[in-house]
Amino acid sequence: MTINLYLVRHGQTLFNKEHRMQGSCDSALTPLGIKQIEATRDYFAQNGISFDRAYCSTQERASDTLEIIAGPEMKYDRLKELKEKDYGIYEGRNILLWPLFRRFIGSSTIEDDREVTERMERGMNLILRDAQDGENILVVGHGDSMCHYIRERAGGAKFTGFHNAEFALLKSDGNDVEYEENVWPAKNVRIDQITGN
Repeated sequence: MTINLYLVRHGQTLFNKEHRMQGSCDSALTPLGIKQIEATRDYFAQNGISFDRAYCSTQERASDTLEIIAGPEMKYDRLKELKEKDYGIYEGRNILLWPLFRRFIGSSTIEDDREVTERMERGMNLILRDAQDGENILVVGHGDSMCHYIRERAGGAKFTGFHNAEFALLKSDGNDVEYEENVWPAKNVRIDQITGN
């Protein structure tokens, strides 16, 4: 039995653009973020990859991303287990100040990495519970939470993380999950391709 899991990070959001911490809070996709996701969608189409099932976190940036990739006709489930890590009092703050905040304020309000990994595992187990042999499953989520899952539960100890609109391919036999590769179809998408500058 082989199940293909395509874990896709959402496209660029307003908070990403403004270098602001974005975990449990949400912000909309930017025009660049939409273009990035369209590049990922086109990559799947050009490589004959279609999806039998689709899932995303309950956050709007993830569901918007999924709908661009899969189209309006694809039914999907939103799972709270796939949400991004909660950064507590740091939500919405400038990410460039993160080292300073952690040093002087601490991290007691931040969701623990272990809790993030366990929550993601519960979500992925829900997805695998209904999966059938040979299915391609689209899972749209968030960089930090998916990265913790891949490193801790899918044999991706050297996985370095996600860019916006990048995806990781995982393979499963229905129980165990193994990291295969990551692909960034939006690598060359730039803002000047949108604005015409």
